[in-house]
Amino acid sequence: MKYEEMKYDIEKFFDYSLDMLCIAKLDGYIFRINPSFQKAFGWKNEDLLAFGSYTFLHPDDVEATYQVVERLKKGAPIVSFQNRYRCANGEYKNFSWTAFPDLRSELIYAIARDITEIVESNRKLNQLAAELKEANDKLFEQASTDPLTKLKNRRTFSEELNDLIVHTNKKRGLLSLLMIDVDHFKTYNDQFGHPAGDRVLIRLAAVFTYTLRITDLLARFGGEEFVVALPDTGEYKAIEVADRLVTTIEKETWENRSITISVGIATLDFSLPISAFCDTNLSTKIVEEADRALYRSKANGRNQATHCSQILS
Repeated sequence: MKYEEMKYDIEKFFDYSLDMLCIAKLDGYIFRINPSFQKAFGWKNEDLLAFGSYTFLHPDDVEATYQVVERLKKGAPIVSFQNRYRCANGEYKNFSWTAFPDLRSELIYAIARDITEIVESNRKLNQLAAELKEANDKLFEQASTDPLTKLKNRRTFSEELNDLIVHTNKKRGLLSLLMIDVDHFKTYNDQFGHPAGDRVLIRLAAVFTYTLRITDLLARFGGEEFVVALPDTGEYKAIEVADRLVTTIEKETWENRSITISVGIATLDFSLPISAFCDTNLSTKIVEEADRALYRSKANGRNQATHCSQILS
């Protein structure tokens, strides 16, 4: 094939290519473009050739594109990158580039494709994924959280208590549990209405939260009952915590009348033999023991805490 014929074929390939082809100088000024390049931008041929390629770049992409050109100047064989260019209608399009330098002629040969639709599709997919995650998180929160107090609900507490028992058993540690009941809460609801009762429960949840440790597991057990699991806490320390809660609630200023609580306490000490608990599930047993102690606190006049070990068999 003669040189003239080869050159003609190259020219046809350049002009007819659906990909955007351009030749630029190392300083960033466009030297030559093909019709596909001009069509994608919408600019007139003379406009594209009159300005450096940086003129049409998105401001946020200038520095990254400049670094690519610097790599090409240093002889990087082939560089692929993406950026955004401003078109004649003022909109920005996303382009994927593959460029390679010819240092002898000090020119950069580049091929580009318009990936705006792909980028937009990915953006929408990411947005949908984020919305789906948010919806799933809300569903999980609704399934694991008490809607009134925003504390963990009974189901979630039971699951986490089982895990906590397993963890405490492995390290032969201590675990205590508090069952808390609001004294005469039914009477309060009957006298002041359920909305007022709800405000009491919300306030109690807040007081418990800032009084307890961040490592303590607090939940609304149902109705006017709350439950707290105290990791690494033995009998005497648990009694101190329970007494502090009783005193704190009694001293709080309430909306209609004073509020008090009764507390039952139980403890698992895994450093000792636990044969007494082997007849049943440990999480069930500790809840039952704390509930039994709670009943004794209420029977003894309420507004107090009782540990199950203080109950004579």
